[in-house]
Amino acid sequence: MTPYTVLKKFLFFPLFRLGKRETEKRAALFIFFICLMVLVAHFQALYDDKIDYFSEQNTFIILPPGKTLRLLSFGYRNLAADMLFIWSIQFYSSYYLSNRYDYIEHIYNTITDITPQYTDPYIVGSWIMALEAKDYKMAIRLLQKGSENNKDQYIFDYEAGYYAFENLKDYELAEQLFQKAAKRPNAPAVIKRSWAHLVYMKDDLDFAWNLWADIYKNSKMRVEKDAAFNHLYQIKYEVDRKYLEAKIQLYKKKYGRYPQELEDLKRIGLVTEVPGDFRGSKYIYNPVTGKLKAKLVFKWKKKSS
Repeated sequence: MTPYTVLKKFLFFPLFRLGKRETEKRAALFIFFICLMVLVAHFQALYDDKIDYFSEQNTFIILPPGKTLRLLSFGYRNLAADMLFIWSIQFYSSYYLSNRYDYIEHIYNTITDITPQYTDPYIVGSWIMALEAKDYKMAIRLLQKGSENNKDQYIFDYEAGYYAFENLKDYELAEQLFQKAAKRPNAPAVIKRSWAHLVYMKDDLDFAWNLWADIYKNSKMRVEKDAAFNHLYQIKYEVDRKYLEAKIQLYKKKYGRYPQELEDLKRIGLVTEVPGDFRGSKYIYNPVTGKLKAKLVFKWKKKSS
């Protein structure tokens, strides 16, 4: 007997074709079912009146490891990961659960263990970790897991580098992450610019100069050339300032005063040539303080001003 036949016999069979006793029996069952539903609804309403579902409360989650769920999915790994991912978004939209962040790393590690090449959970999970839980190191850990499992994608290292730079102020880590992202296939030019800027922020001026010089030479976009020009200008200024101010101190040690102009350094043989800025203009020199500055100053670092 097929399921359709069963449904037809017990649910859709016309009552007028049944015997009187069978009709009364089915009517009684129907009335009992309706009364039972009314009773359940009544008790549910009483319970709902006493419970504030949206008040702050704790929760407890037990989620098997991802490798276990991969076996239990019976080959439907993508479906299992999708269901968990959708549930996780709903779960982290429940703001009344005060301890929901206690489980966040385990939840997204489980999802990404089921399907390591599923990119969305890495990104969305890191957003929740960083923007809501404010745990930037945890977000970086999840993104680095995504990077290891998806070596053709640059986005994971780039996102992690942003958190390291903007939130942790860990320029060394950010530079490493941007460097990894820049070397990924199809990485956009903005990532190399970010990497070059982080190298500059670390005060590795020689390497930063080489990176920005390459961008300036090969870029076909005005915005990239302008960014490269500004960085090359600033890097040259910082290098020249350190060099010239050291020579100025030698001049003062010998003559007891600062030189009246930078050309005085050349006249007594302290320098062979007085360098100018990246545009070829002279630096602004103050003979009272012995300090110099450029006409353009980009305040990416406080000490550069």
